[in-house]
Amino acid sequence: MASAGSTRGAVKKNGRDVPIRVITAAAIFDGHDAAIGIFRRIFQSMGCEVIHLGHDRSAEDVAKAAIQEDAHLIAITSYQGGAVEMFTHTKNLLDAAGFGHVVLVGGGGGTILPSEIRHLRDSGIARIYSPDDGRELGLTGMVQDAIDLVSDLDLNSESRFRNLEHITCDDQGGVSRLLTYAENHGSNLHGATGEEKAVCPVIGLTGTGGAGKSSLTDELVLRIMRDNPDTKIALLATDPTRKRTGGALLGDRIRMNSLRKDGTFMRSFASRDSGRELSNAIGRSIEVCRSVGFDLLIVETSGIGQGDDAITDISDVSLYVTTREYGAPSQLEKLAALDFADVVVLNKFDRPGAEDALLEIRKQVRRNRELWDHDDSDLPVIPTVASRFADAGVDRLWEEVSTLINERFSTQFIASKARMSDDGLPERSQPLPPSRHGYLSEVSKCIRDYHEKTEAQAILASLIQDLENSASRMRDSGKTEASLDLQEEADRLRAELGREVIDSLSLLDQISEDYSSGKTDYLVRGNKIEVNTTKKTLSGLDLPRVALPTTLDWGDRVRWIRSENLPGAFPYTAGVFPFKREDELPVRMFAGEGSAERTNERYYFLANDQPFNRLSVAFDSPSLYGS
Repeated sequence: MASAGSTRGAVKKNGRDVPIRVITAAAIFDGHDAAIGIFRRIFQSMGCEVIHLGHDRSAEDVAKAAIQEDAHLIAITSYQGGAVEMFTHTKNLLDAAGFGHVVLVGGGGGTILPSEIRHLRDSGIARIYSPDDGRELGLTGMVQDAIDLVSDLDLNSESRFRNLEHITCDDQGGVSRLLTYAENHGSNLHGATGEEKAVCPVIGLTGTGGAGKSSLTDELVLRIMRDNPDTKIALLATDPTRKRTGGALLGDRIRMNSLRKDGTFMRSFASRDSGRELSNAIGRSIEVCRSVGFDLLIVETSGIGQGDDAITDISDVSLYVTTREYGAPSQLEKLAALDFADVVVLNKFDRPGAEDALLEIRKQVRRNRELWDHDDSDLPVIPTVASRFADAGVDRLWEEVSTLINERFSTQFIASKARMSDDGLPERSQPLPPSRHGYLSEVSKCIRDYHEKTEAQAILASLIQDLENSASRMRDSGKTEASLDLQEEADRLRAELGREVIDSLSLLDQISEDYSSGKTDYLVRGNKIEVNTTKKTLSGLDLPRVALPTTLDWGDRVRWIRSENLPGAFPYTAGVFPFKREDELPVRMFAGEGSAERTNERYYFLANDQPFNRLSVAFDSPSLYGS
């Protein structure tokens, strides 16, 4: 474990702490994100600013993020068998970009061999943590060890900021260093960059936490690049700093699929000591981005409260993003954003109650701005579903935003015409229709009802057996009248129990007798399969291949039949075939390595010499079929 005097997640710069910035990700073709999720939480709790990328991230994604975010450290987990390629390619990309100082650490449990660990360390990877390291250091100890590796790495050294006179937005490493200077020095490098671009509008997005701002930003960028492919866009996003630890989760980047396109740049900021929804460095960062030649800036705040409006100070077009979960309609009267926002975006419009929320928001905007003569469609309130592919609402939003920018700056941004539904709103289809929202509870109820019926039938079957045994006893004792009364009651209960249950008890007796003979047969697709019902052990004993219940009570047998039953019989808890084949063994194929093509090659390799194909595998579809 970490010692009491261990280094926290910060390095010294001019006598004060500057938080360590860490990129965390799970490797490409790897869906195992539990481990990296734990480590990024520990990094954050130890005072680091964590830019989390999630799982299935390529070396290019990781290296690009490290360059744009000017990170100290990269932590990758790789459980898919391709750790050597993942780490070495990431390292090579960083070296080629002049960011070889970024420290690379990672792990993958037992999937990374000791020989591979030695090879990776010889290749310049600072640490590959093995299971032995985990047992010796613990989780916190491994994180502390990684932090110690960069405790002396000064990314604010004056030597990093020389020769930046002619930096353009195409030099992402240079832009990243300029933004680091702006954030940590409280000023820009005056004279180090060119004049600010004459026209570089700033779109500001703000809204409550969880409203989908990052997803909406990503969708906006995709549409901007679709309609204006030569546009250079910079995204500046702020997330809150935790006061207790000084760490921060900068998680907006995980939503940004658009960053794979050329011409896009993103930088994540922690609010640090700003005490508000924007970092103190945002204003200076906007100046930097304008001076290096970006055509458009998008600034996203952290989640805001009812009275926050800092976005208006730095943006030319401001968007307020909300969802239907704002509370009672009277809460809308308290929102300052409905006064200042150029466009109000009602995201997650596919949720129940969203249409009512749209009506209430439109009413409040009309009151606030006294737009009594405007139609609903003319009000600056746009519903969107940013999580849906090609959502018409987001198309409509970009259409509105581009119009505002072009009017205010005489620019020529192009926006494709949105194709809305007949009611003028985006498509609102849901993965599950409202009538099926309770389908899981319906499934649970069906199963509970089944087991309740089983118990009722078991009790009835036991009672019938007891009555018939008693009737037989009375008959043997010469008490005919009592015997007839008992048998009559047993017959009545048999009719109540039903023929199906009685037949299932008879069938179990028949199968038990059949299996005890040593041989049996069954049909599979019309073919008769003969099998031995026992297997000779090393001790010479005949061991049954199917264990049958030895209880004599009908109630216990009914419970067993309805809850477990024989192999090949409902509810199929022991398989769909009466017997397992003796001439084959299942082969388990674990997590794949590389592309779908390599995965397919492994399929053929494992199944090639097997007389029967019984390959067990669990994969996500991209690993099997390609992205």
